[in-house]
Amino acid sequence: MKSGIDYKAVIQRVFRNIFKKHLPLAAAGMAYYFLMALFPALVVLTAVVAYLPLKDGMQAATAFLTNLVPPPGVEVIDSLLSAISPHRTSLLSVGLLTTVWLASLGFKGVIWGLDMVYDDQAPRPLWLSRVLAFGLTFAVGLLMLLGVFLTVVGPVLTRLVSRFVPVPEFWSRVWPYIQWSLSAILLFVAIELLYLLVPRVPASRRVTLPGALFAAVGWLVLSWGLGVYLKYFGELKSDNVYGLLATPIAFMGWMYWCAGAILVGAEINSSLQHYRSLVPSDIEERLPPYREAA
Repeated sequence: MKSGIDYKAVIQRVFRNIFKKHLPLAAAGMAYYFLMALFPALVVLTAVVAYLPLKDGMQAATAFLTNLVPPPGVEVIDSLLSAISPHRTSLLSVGLLTTVWLASLGFKGVIWGLDMVYDDQAPRPLWLSRVLAFGLTFAVGLLMLLGVFLTVVGPVLTRLVSRFVPVPEFWSRVWPYIQWSLSAILLFVAIELLYLLVPRVPASRRVTLPGALFAAVGWLVLSWGLGVYLKYFGELKSDNVYGLLATPIAFMGWMYWCAGAILVGAEINSSLQHYRSLVPSDIEERLPPYREAA
């Protein structure tokens, strides 16, 4: 036997388990929960951003999401924000806690999906599942607010740095890449939190970074790829086929594939954990038998 992890076997196990565990079906369920949680999540976002001491907070939120969401998604979110902003006070009158609870439905779907990946069939206590969904909602919400804040202060930092390095054209060209990198890092941290907090796996066996890296890169590639496809190839065709539903359908398709990336990333972690747990026994098999001294 070879020492260490056989990565070819890991890849084979991942592809086998994608269909064995019905991950495409789980991704469809997660996309549905994401869609159900989108409206209340945007209600909370608009309410919080409106009361923060941030100038042009909603424009900054849209600019931050542009780095993570393809054009069809940005159009859907923009239309929802336009509908929510004038009525956010009345919408929140039902209670901020209720709105956050509705927003946490998306993370409830994530919890169920990751339990399927890890073959965790033991039911969680209802209170624990709800607390975990609430915690993930607040954690990811704080990361998003951090991204909005960095988007707002970016131009201010650019002006400050330009005083010491007087090359305004350089900073105007570099800042979009810095902003995109910050968005990518925050996305990676959010997915890493999911893999750290949701699976019921002993800390000594837990693997999270490879799957989180795959899911974050997959999310960004899917967002970029869908935008490029619709810009150069598919926009006219999709409009002709689906008409007014073209944008929502493209947005739902993107959510489905991103949910799939999160589940496949979790399966990568699960498979690495499985084979890493076999390595010590393999090493013991290759050791010579112990002989007592005569």
